[in-house]
Amino acid sequence: MGRERILTDFAKVINSDRYQYTESDIFLMENMQEKEAVFDMYFRKTEDGGFAVVSGVQEVIELINILNKTSEEEKREYFSKIIEEEHLLEYLVKMKFTGNLYAMRDGEIVYPNEPIITIKAPLIEAKILETPILNLMNMQLAIATKASRVTRAAYPIPVTSFGSRRAHGFDSAVAGTKASIIGGCLSHSNMMTEYKYGIPSVGTMAHSYIQAFGVGSIAEKEAFDIFIKHRRERKANTLILLIDTYNTLGIGLKNAIQSFKDNAIDDSYPGNYGIRIDSGDLAYLSKKCRKALDAAGFKKAKIFLTNSLNESLIKSLKEQEAAVDIFGVGDAIAVSKSNPCFGGVYKIVQIEKKPVIKLSEDVIKISNPGFKEVYRIYDEEGFAYADLLTLVENDIDKEKLLNVENILIRDEKYEFKTSLLVTGKYSYRKITNEFVKNGVIKEEALTLQNVMGSRQYYLDSLAKVSDERKRLENPHQYKVDLSKDLLELKYNLIKEIKSQIV
Repeated sequence: MGRERILTDFAKVINSDRYQYTESDIFLMENMQEKEAVFDMYFRKTEDGGFAVVSGVQEVIELINILNKTSEEEKREYFSKIIEEEHLLEYLVKMKFTGNLYAMRDGEIVYPNEPIITIKAPLIEAKILETPILNLMNMQLAIATKASRVTRAAYPIPVTSFGSRRAHGFDSAVAGTKASIIGGCLSHSNMMTEYKYGIPSVGTMAHSYIQAFGVGSIAEKEAFDIFIKHRRERKANTLILLIDTYNTLGIGLKNAIQSFKDNAIDDSYPGNYGIRIDSGDLAYLSKKCRKALDAAGFKKAKIFLTNSLNESLIKSLKEQEAAVDIFGVGDAIAVSKSNPCFGGVYKIVQIEKKPVIKLSEDVIKISNPGFKEVYRIYDEEGFAYADLLTLVENDIDKEKLLNVENILIRDEKYEFKTSLLVTGKYSYRKITNEFVKNGVIKEEALTLQNVMGSRQYYLDSLAKVSDERKRLENPHQYKVDLSKDLLELKYNLIKEIKSQIV
């Protein structure tokens, strides 16, 4: 089939930008391919100035597994179509990932400029992973973070994610739905996500289902009765009737109530039953429906609200005391509609054990040099107080932290903003994990395959964030500080470069 062959998983490895291979060709010709490089993947800011939620590390690790397990024959079949340089082609065909991958786990809460993923590997191995890693991580970070905002707005009312039809393609729909679960959604509608990740999908009915039985009240009543008849004994025995096809209060609600009565569905029903409203004034209609359902004896009937919802609309509905048991959110989560492009970057920070830095006229783009890891510090009440970025080796603040000694942490921008952590009044946890060592995936990485476990990890972490720092608007700034040694390294490099400016 030639170029028309069905793409295999290895296509994900070379879903890349050309320049990474152009540079790799140069590295190879200059015999630089074995130089040990360290790259960090991180982001510079979020939509609201707060935190993001990690999702996608599982797929990045799988990317390395694909690279290492794919045969030389298959690699040659791909690369020979796009690589002209014979010496580079032969190198790529035989190449496996032999380095280390360090990362925050899926479900971790993360702040700007913290390394989410660190790759330490021979230069070309690290370089060609740049675009594939960013492609996987930026999409899932955006969706998990948006899901976090939506579910925080909705709390304690659960949210179901059902935006697959608006997602940007297959991978976005499937992995993006998974990311929405990690970011706090309770349920989802995507069947392939269920197949791949084992998270059960849910669904109600569409307007077209009702219209398939004809037009008007009688047809709608028949559609409801038949739906209940065939679905009531199924494993997923959820009976949610869509009531706004013709008229929500005058037709749909009345038909739903009568269908429940005619089919002996009441508060003793072991599954979930109720109604969904997908248009109109949701606050007004839901309260009217709740009153009518209660009057008819259906006090356990659920009210499911949908219709282009986002965190702002959900917040407004709650302020209006809408009668709702579950929110359904589509494209606002599926494409992170208000912030669709998550700005994750992948920057080299060390080469052959020598730290490197990128300067810029835009201060936000100045990178943090060196091989680093991240520690989360908790106060006496158990709330996350600050994150400390340290050098992996030769870092005095890190040693103090590990020994729970008195330690002074400082704001990078303002020297007068410091905090003294006193022995016995704080605790810490390293949130950087080693998931791949010398090209071998470690057992610790298996925890990422449990998506609901990652969701629970996020929820547990969220509970340790103070209310002021997790509010949706103008959240209280969280401390992300550099250790003294890292800060000095950074500014010494900046001074060195500045001294060369003529």
